Amino acid sequence: MIGALHAMANSEDTTIKTYEFKLRLNKSFVEACERELEHSRQIYNAALAERISCYQITGASLGYNEQSRHLTDARTLPEVKSHLRTIQQDALERVEGAFKGFFRRVKNGEKPGFPRFKGKDRYHTFSQKYEKVRPCPIKGDKLTVPGVGSCRARLSRPIEGKCKQLRITRRVDGWYALIVCEIPKPEPLPPTGRTVGVDVGISSFATLSNGEEIENPRHLKSALDNLQRRQRRLSRRQKGSKRRAKQRIKVAKAHLKVSRCRKDFQHKVSTDLVRRFDAITVEDLNIRGMVKNQRLARAISDVAWGSFFRMTRSKAEYAGRRFERVDPRYTSQNCSKCGQRQKMPLAVRIYECGKCGAVIGRDHNSAITIDRAGQARICARGERQRSMKRERECRTQLEPKQGGN
Repeated sequence: MIGALHAMANSEDTTIKTYEFKLRLNKSFVEACERELEHSRQIYNAALAERISCYQITGASLGYNEQSRHLTDARTLPEVKSHLRTIQQDALERVEGAFKGFFRRVKNGEKPGFPRFKGKDRYHTFSQKYEKVRPCPIKGDKLTVPGVGSCRARLSRPIEGKCKQLRITRRVDGWYALIVCEIPKPEPLPPTGRTVGVDVGISSFATLSNGEEIENPRHLKSALDNLQRRQRRLSRRQKGSKRRAKQRIKVAKAHLKVSRCRKDFQHKVSTDLVRRFDAITVEDLNIRGMVKNQRLARAISDVAWGSFFRMTRSKAEYAGRRFERVDPRYTSQNCSKCGQRQKMPLAVRIYECGKCGAVIGRDHNSAITIDRAGQARICARGERQRSMKRERECRTQLEPKQGGN
């Protein structure tokens, strides 16, 4: 079983936690899942086609509410009514999310990426959301999916909280159940009195402001020979043949293994940082721009800074820690002792200050600068909150006097 934790603030008293379990399949359950998945894909494509045709004919766009009413009308048909409404509703919500993302990227001036129709190899998940509190779909080791069927699950941890959503997803190595639960917000971890700045890199995965270096495991590079060999075999197979289909699965499994090794490593590093430090500061990097460097694109993609930052931030919020992002400009050029700024080509790995004579590793110097910038942001935010609190207190004290006059 591969367990995944996703925590984010849902309210002041609760948080969301997702459990992931691999399923022990039976033939009837797989057939039912394949049927529901294909129907959900058809609903998605139909909703997307309806939005496009409506805009082309009338110049107006459809929203989620209108399409939900259309779905209600369509459920008079037996082939539509035979499937669960919650699964169909999930497909409409995914279309809505795709268009929201499209319009957001247009507004921000990014590459828009208009929503695409989904082929069978690009649609792997269907979902059921529960508006009311329902018991957990797993009892013992048996998973029951309403309207689909039941099978066994490989459990590795107890499930807590109220079940809010059930997602069934297909991957190259089998089917998985993701159970989204609402749980009480846990108590924050005890303070350690320490903060840290994290300077991520390629030669080493990260350098901390206390001088520690975390080695870069280079998961993709270590598996590259095997991936290339399997990819060459795939390219030699005839398109449409069964041997090509089998080889494609082998290639996908090899990539999945690399992804899981990377994710496991990042989970361990992020958990260790959250447990040891009260505040974690990283650079707000433009990773999309950095991967345009053809020489470093593969190494930057392999180290996956973006997913590491998201994982660390999620765990920090879950544990009551602080997570800060600071401007990355000049963090490698400013001296961490005297603040002197000097040019530092990427090939120069030792920082030698021309003003105070400090000699320190380039990444270590940058990590200290990042940590100080993060502490300054935290102090500024705290001072701003205190001033706003004093202003509110003054207003409450003056209001009765004004009312009396």
